[in-house]
Amino acid sequence: MCMSVKKRREAGFTLIEVMITVVIIALLAGVALPAYQGQIVKSRRTDTQRVLVSHAQSLERWFSTNGTYLNAAGTACGVADPATTTGYTVGTRCTATTFIVTSTVVSGSSQASDGNQVLTNAGVRTGKWAE
Repeated sequence: MCMSVKKRREAGFTLIEVMITVVIIALLAGVALPAYQGQIVKSRRTDTQRVLVSHAQSLERWFSTNGTYLNAAGTACGVADPATTTGYTVGTRCTATTFIVTSTVVSGSSQASDGNQVLTNAGVRTGKWAE
């Protein structure tokens, strides 16, 4: 009787298989991460634009009630500035008949390359509103 020796294959992965998997994951992460970061910037821009529109509506309600955008003392806007949104600070300049609401990018934030967003009482919008 002849005894044959059978080779036993060990269970597991070879180094090549592991390296190929690592390369595939790195490629997917290289594509997905910038797209994700772009969506975060766009989402924060949309949030600040929503705040601008809401604040403009509050100013218009104030104007409808009081006939001016200014407070009773005539020194500031009749409606306080809204809270700062992520990556932006919101400020308002008022006269008796006009207002400009500006959302200014905080330097050093992820929104730094996004630019300021502006909304006026005439509905003029400046910045990246249509994206």
